[in-house]
Amino acid sequence: MPADATLLDQWFDRGLAIAPDGPALSVGRRTLTYRALDEETSALAGPLAAAGRRRVGILAAKSVTAYAGFLAALRAGACAVPLAPDAPTERLRAVAEAARIDALVVDATGTAGLPALLPLLDPEAIIATDLTDLPPGVPIRRPGSPGPLSTPPRCSHDLAYLMFTSGSTGVPKGVPIRHRNISAYVGAALARHTLGPGDRFSQIYELTFDLSMSELFLAWGSGGCLCALNRLQALAPARLAGQRITVWHATPSLAASLRIAGRLLPGCLPDVRTTIFCGEPLTTGTARAWRRAAPGSLIDNLYGPTEASVACTGHIWEDHDDHDARGDGENKANLVDRGDRGITGSENDQVDSSADTVVSIGEPLPGVRILVVDETGAPAETGELCLSGEQVFTGYLDPAEDEGRFLDHGGHRWYRTGDLVRRGPRGLAHLGRTDTQLKIQGYRVETAEVGNALRAAAPGAEVAVLAVAGDSGPQLVACLMGGPPVAQADVLRRAARRLPAYMLPRLLWWVPQPILNANGKVDRPYLRRVAERRLASMQSS
Repeated sequence: MPADATLLDQWFDRGLAIAPDGPALSVGRRTLTYRALDEETSALAGPLAAAGRRRVGILAAKSVTAYAGFLAALRAGACAVPLAPDAPTERLRAVAEAARIDALVVDATGTAGLPALLPLLDPEAIIATDLTDLPPGVPIRRPGSPGPLSTPPRCSHDLAYLMFTSGSTGVPKGVPIRHRNISAYVGAALARHTLGPGDRFSQIYELTFDLSMSELFLAWGSGGCLCALNRLQALAPARLAGQRITVWHATPSLAASLRIAGRLLPGCLPDVRTTIFCGEPLTTGTARAWRRAAPGSLIDNLYGPTEASVACTGHIWEDHDDHDARGDGENKANLVDRGDRGITGSENDQVDSSADTVVSIGEPLPGVRILVVDETGAPAETGELCLSGEQVFTGYLDPAEDEGRFLDHGGHRWYRTGDLVRRGPRGLAHLGRTDTQLKIQGYRVETAEVGNALRAAAPGAEVAVLAVAGDSGPQLVACLMGGPPVAQADVLRRAARRLPAYMLPRLLWWVPQPILNANGKVDRPYLRRVAERRLASMQSS
């Protein structure tokens, strides 16, 4: 059966067939075989299927209930809607209302958020398995007994799950992903690597973050064991080694945080043989540090928006990539064209031999089509990346969100990612976001170029460059995270060798560790709030 015709839960069935008595899930002190997890799933799927539920909220995290509940929703013919138990009440309710959930699977971590959802649901539609403190008056509906399910016919065009991302209006934006979309990714990703029973996969992301779909279904699709890790375990290589993790999924920022903390010691992750980075730009400094820590590991740098089902391009990083990049012009920290400010080549424009570059995001996965367009929508070597193919969704949950996000070209409908790329000898170089191109004092500025200059000026630091509103228009600010403590004046002086004055941050500050959100990405909204306060203080004084 072609991958894109496979239902998402059938990847678990594949693991069940490969290794029925092998470990499928390790969570806390429990390890479940495929057969045992299958029984847990069927017990939850029974009442969902019997009631004909169509949108099932999963208000659970890092528990047997969370994983079995997600599979159960799929098996019952419903669309799974992961919900964050620790989300603010208003956001939790907004997501549930937008998704129009008609059932809920909840574990002990979800009890605090349950009162906000009770008005939306028939109490009989709430399935609780291991709750310790239910709100008064809420009946406990226990899972049924494992057995044959009666479900309507299913096909790969049905919705598999709904993910919600930040919306430009402040309202969460629903991204519906069909079975064929995500299964096309799972099939392509499994084909990139040699995985199987005996592999132990890290599971770091919350189910509300679409990269978790890669963790779950690459593990189960290969007959491996999914190992749920808490944040403490994810940030401690010794604990990872104790879990005998062989396949590691992570955002680059999480690995960079380990590097900066001095925890990525040479050879500290001897069992890891496959590393999959995704979600953010990966620097060669972090890739090199990871290679030293896990010398036997392949490093796969993936790229993709939620709208394209986890990841749609990839590049297998080799040690010599960053050296080659400095000579071919593709990856001079992925600099954008400087022609608009009239700088001629000089020694100050050369990339330092010690400076980190950004790892290529590579070539499209099988079945993915890419198109790079300029500001007019015409094909170009450098411009906005557009995507088409089986992995790409057909539109947002709210059709109003589709405006401006699609274009028609060459007989295909293309999703506009908002990401700037350049074609190069190793595939696509990621240059940043289209919305990071600013006008500062009338000049066009790309924040990725500023970040790369600061990275070269402060070796060992991770860099976040932001634009915030100032008293005279948009202002560039930057936070250096990790590396040796640095003086702002010294960094700006070194950066000034590569950047004109208008591209130097007005505000620059240093923190000892990367500031990450719950999904292991740099917490840019938090940094923006800090920058706004600091900038306001500067302007008032």
